[in-house]
Amino acid sequence: MNHEHVRIAVIDATEPGVENVPARRVGSNEWQLLRSPLYATAVASGDTVKILNDETGTFEIVTRAGNVCVQFYLGESEADDAEATVAIAEAIAPDIESFGGRIDAHTPGLIAFTVPVDVGFPTIEAICATAVDRSAGAQWQYSNVYDPVTGEPLDWWT
Repeated sequence: MNHEHVRIAVIDATEPGVENVPARRVGSNEWQLLRSPLYATAVASGDTVKILNDETGTFEIVTRAGNVCVQFYLGESEADDAEATVAIAEAIAPDIESFGGRIDAHTPGLIAFTVPVDVGFPTIEAICATAVDRSAGAQWQYSNVYDPVTGEPLDWWT
């Protein structure tokens, strides 16, 4: 499948910026994301976004694809370890894939994966709890479930 990259704003980080996310153009300024982002929040693989500003990556969501993005952070001792990141991603993958999900991307210390929301939050949380048990000090967060400013549920899945 041919794809390009779209710049998505990373706004709720210590150093705001943009993340280049593989996407397919579906309109003049509209893009369907082909993977969940590692750093940006509020979106997941399959979502369609309208880019409001190419330079800053500011966007609005046009349609949700029904996927949850989880960003998994390795513990401090493994945060810069590419081999440990790959090993943990490979250990998590079978659990995620058994529910129709997938590992979308990783970089040393960080893994992003996508799971269909209809799997249910308890199942996603159980997968994450098992992954945390495999990696001392690891943490995870839903990327597109809570408002990054207020912490309130986005409720797009209801």
